[in-house]
Amino acid sequence: MNEAASDTRKGSKGPGCLLNGFAAVFLLAGLAAMYFIALKPLLHYWQTDSWERVPAQVLDSRLNRSTSDGSTTYSVSARYQYQYQGRTYTSESVSLYGGSDNFDDFWQSLARRLERARLAQQPVLAWVNPDQPETAYLERGLRSGSLVFGFAFGGVFALVGGGLLFFFNRRAKASGNPEGGGEPVYSSNQKSGHGFLIVFGLIFALVPAPGYWPAVKGVPQGDYAMLFIFLFPLIGLLVMAGGWAGRRRYKFFGPTPLTLDPNPGYAGGQVGGEVLISRAVPHSVKFTVSLSCVHQETRGSGDDRRTDTTVLWQSEQGGYVESGMRDSRVQFCFDVPGDLPPTYQRGRQSVYWQVSMEGEMDGRELHRDWSIPVMQGDVGSRFTLPESHVEEDRREREEAALASAREQIVIKRTGLGLTVTSRAGRNLGLKLGLLLLGGIFAAVGTFLLMLALDEGGMLYLMAGVFGLVGYGLVLITLYMLGRSLQVVIRGDEVRSRRRWLGIPLRQRRMRLRNADQLVLDSALRSTTNGRVQEYMNLYAQDESGRVRVAEGIAGQQAGEQLREELLRELHLV
Repeated sequence: MNEAASDTRKGSKGPGCLLNGFAAVFLLAGLAAMYFIALKPLLHYWQTDSWERVPAQVLDSRLNRSTSDGSTTYSVSARYQYQYQGRTYTSESVSLYGGSDNFDDFWQSLARRLERARLAQQPVLAWVNPDQPETAYLERGLRSGSLVFGFAFGGVFALVGGGLLFFFNRRAKASGNPEGGGEPVYSSNQKSGHGFLIVFGLIFALVPAPGYWPAVKGVPQGDYAMLFIFLFPLIGLLVMAGGWAGRRRYKFFGPTPLTLDPNPGYAGGQVGGEVLISRAVPHSVKFTVSLSCVHQETRGSGDDRRTDTTVLWQSEQGGYVESGMRDSRVQFCFDVPGDLPPTYQRGRQSVYWQVSMEGEMDGRELHRDWSIPVMQGDVGSRFTLPESHVEEDRREREEAALASAREQIVIKRTGLGLTVTSRAGRNLGLKLGLLLLGGIFAAVGTFLLMLALDEGGMLYLMAGVFGLVGYGLVLITLYMLGRSLQVVIRGDEVRSRRRWLGIPLRQRRMRLRNADQLVLDSALRSTTNGRVQEYMNLYAQDESGRVRVAEGIAGQQAGEQLREELLRELHLV
């Protein structure tokens, strides 16, 4: 047995339990924060709606301060007396909220009001339980700062914890497939992802439900901040809709089991297999299969803990489809370099391998991936693809890459020379996604700032964090959307001019005399559905530095085709 595979199996149980425990702590902490900070007061508010208000005399009151790690929290203690149905009662229950906090200036305002009433010997109104008159509250109002903090931060913690639990157990189940000698069939990682989204969307919508009616009732009194609570059912419904759409796609293509051969795959040999689709696939439908080797490393601890993910190698090809009457099989076979690491997990470092497949049929998109074991060796696969299919796939990919490069970057001969233009507004999907993300963070930061102006406390810190990230991302994305680059090459002189919304910003020059000076470099990498998309820049460089010739080219192969075409136009090859 391969040593790396043995290490993976022996070390999987301990780290798996530790990771599940870590995720469970997040989930429980989030649920506890939601319940004690937001949901419990909401339930008390609903339960006390029928309580009666009676005059009460404040006998004693004080504002309590507690300082820890430079942060001060507050609470109020009070003793008061009231009469109900001819009997006199004394109580120390002040508010629906227990403990101490500094979400806003709620406790400070309450302490001032009670102290003024005590000094002036003026009565205040207490809420009394008619069924248990010894139970009463001096303050029954809901706090928007507490609701925001409890549901927003508690909900985020709960979703992160639940998502991590789902992810860790899904990965563990995937890695629990046989590593050799057994039935080499692997289930896709998308087996129950839609169910997870539906359940968590439902939780997100239902947990704050007791606060919906109080929020509506608060509008006539001018408490508009409580309307923030309706963001939760909206987000929950969107998450549920995404989960339901995913379920429909899953049912259309079926469970798509992967049969791996050899099992496991081999770095230095081949990784091959076939995917079963539960319907006949027309000849015109194309599926793209990719194989990725991914390295993960966890650094730091506590609040500084983070996980760095690096794609060490990725290759893709068109799957070979064998279609039957009721189902179809998509075959693939990758030649894998021998210098890549096998699957392993040691301490804070791990390497995992993933097969991904995507395509579209009858207007429905397929995105599936499978976690597979890979060892080192030179074993081949029985899934050998026809040479005609391999050659056709290579030709189609080169043609598609060249067409993509020409669509992204405009190359023209003019009276000035060879002009290379990187237009503004390209890669619109990526940039609009960043703009939307930044806009959401900026909107939340602005909303929290408006609350902080009235209530103060930690809301200022929350508003600063959200606002800094949101507005920073919006400004960067707007610059990326409006920028363009025009390069003119005449003889061996390269002149580049940067513009933003047509406004000239800067100009640079360089001499380009041989092909080695034209260099392709990766500028940005994004991962979607297990596939890596690289955005490339093309530079002319010499000993004095480099000048950008083209930028934001989506896809490494498109960048390579653009470089080759540019070299041909300049007669450097």
